[in-house]
Amino acid sequence: MSDYRAKKRLGQNFLKSKAIVDRVLGLVAPGKNDCIVEIGPGRGALTMPLAESSASVWAIEFDRDLILYLASLLTNYPNVRLINGDFLDFDPTAANLDRFKLVGNLPFNITSPVLDWCLKYRDRLECAVLMVQRELGARIAGSPGSKDWSPLAIFTQSAFRVERCFDVAPSHFIPVPEVTSTVLRLIPHAKPLVPVSTQFEKVVRASFRQRRKLLVNNLIPEVIPDGFTATEILNKIGLGGKARAEEVTIEQFLQLTTELLERKLI
Repeated sequence: MSDYRAKKRLGQNFLKSKAIVDRVLGLVAPGKNDCIVEIGPGRGALTMPLAESSASVWAIEFDRDLILYLASLLTNYPNVRLINGDFLDFDPTAANLDRFKLVGNLPFNITSPVLDWCLKYRDRLECAVLMVQRELGARIAGSPGSKDWSPLAIFTQSAFRVERCFDVAPSHFIPVPEVTSTVLRLIPHAKPLVPVSTQFEKVVRASFRQRRKLLVNNLIPEVIPDGFTATEILNKIGLGGKARAEEVTIEQFLQLTTELLERKLI
């Protein structure tokens, strides 16, 4: 497959470093009783050692040009199911996967949709080990009070404990990308910090509408009708009128949403 040219439109950068593969495998910890779903096996750098672990592997590759190569590579591994399709369309319920681990090197443009997919199927996920662009990884793993605290971090961390494991230099890929990558591990909370709620999502997104604005100004009038009511509510949950969205914890956003629901404002 040395003559295969990565497709820029698909965001393909193939992992070539055995050392990095081994570190990723250490986080996944594949065993013969595990079920593992791989996003975009590419040239099979991770797929082969996953296959050799005797785990049940579902490898989902979008690029039809890679399928024949992968099929040949995996011909002696009946424990691997190779699927040509869009991972985002993959339904583990229809595939009868009750519990599984997820692993993948993600192109930038599908990272957020993959996280949404993980949220949808979090009850079936044991863990997700995802390689993403470093800047985006920092945002996903961000904490209150930092510039990286954002709706993306809040929604992801409401459902998962996010571990930022290690960075991966561009030299470990072919072709060499322009950015450094980060490996994240997502482990589902025993119980989500926030129940699934369109109201919670509305409050969080409105709060970050303009990061430089005070929280109270972002909430008026889309969520709260006037400044007096907004200040009263924020004071009640211990935030005050000078708070900004990047300072607000998940628990405080939940308290804010609950207060707004009780007052029938959302």
